[in-house]
Amino acid sequence: MSHQLWFRIEDVLPLAEHALACPSHRLTRAQVAAGEANGPALTLTRTGRVGVLRSNGVPTWHTLEGDEQAAVSTSWRATTARPRDTATEDLYVPLGQAPRGQRRLIDVLRAARDLHRPWLAITPERGTPLGVAHVQVLDRREDIAPAGVRWRPVMVTSRQVAHRSYPALVAAGYTTDAGGLICRFAPAAARLLAAESTGMWRLGTMPGEYPLARFDGETVVLLEERDTGDGEVLDVDDRCHPDRDGYYGIGAYRWSWHADPSAAVPVRTRLRLHLGALAARTREIAARRQARPSTPSPIRGLL
Repeated sequence: MSHQLWFRIEDVLPLAEHALACPSHRLTRAQVAAGEANGPALTLTRTGRVGVLRSNGVPTWHTLEGDEQAAVSTSWRATTARPRDTATEDLYVPLGQAPRGQRRLIDVLRAARDLHRPWLAITPERGTPLGVAHVQVLDRREDIAPAGVRWRPVMVTSRQVAHRSYPALVAAGYTTDAGGLICRFAPAAARLLAAESTGMWRLGTMPGEYPLARFDGETVVLLEERDTGDGEVLDVDDRCHPDRDGYYGIGAYRWSWHADPSAAVPVRTRLRLHLGALAARTREIAARRQARPSTPSPIRGLL
């Protein structure tokens, strides 16, 4: 099964709009391989767990530094992994055309923006054009760490929380591709974080300098302040639903978490986190054993 590539809609949609607005389009190797007619599309270059989306529109869209505009997927990486050569594959993602009975991908991307679903998950499939059947638009990121990862208690902090510290379970041996820790927070820590994201201390800050975290039922909503000139508005940046163990991946792949060496996890909290991580790992191992297909005995196979 192909690994999903996770992108932000805010990064992908401008590239798609550029491709649609351009009068002509580049002929790409992926397009020829997929047997697709020329038209507005995104090109997806996948190397291992990393994907890069670009517009095929001409004239090409460049940054102020002269690089081609691109959207890069976010994923985890092993801290002890050795560098190795990984094959690169090019895939074609048409925007303005779709098989009969399916929506155009550009319409799905625009709807995701309007419905405040910030995450785009693409499941690559070699040798075929990628359409709506290969994508999901979601209001939160689901897989923040690889299956079977071990979690350890650590006091973590981030610029986004004004360098306050909170106890968390951290994925051992993995970081985000930007080098940040991958964290899960118990409900009590998540509620403390949300409560401390507001308060009098924000009066001396600039709009948008620090995000807000608020509970909406059982969901943590991450909000970004924006000054429109007529006042300040709050935009939904991400949503964090409790996972099957009841923990929250607050700021996963959005905030830069790192360990706080000046703080220690309280003994009782450390014990609770250890027990929670152990219980979760036990359930995961049991689920894998139940899902494993049983091998019929040789005698039964001959009857």
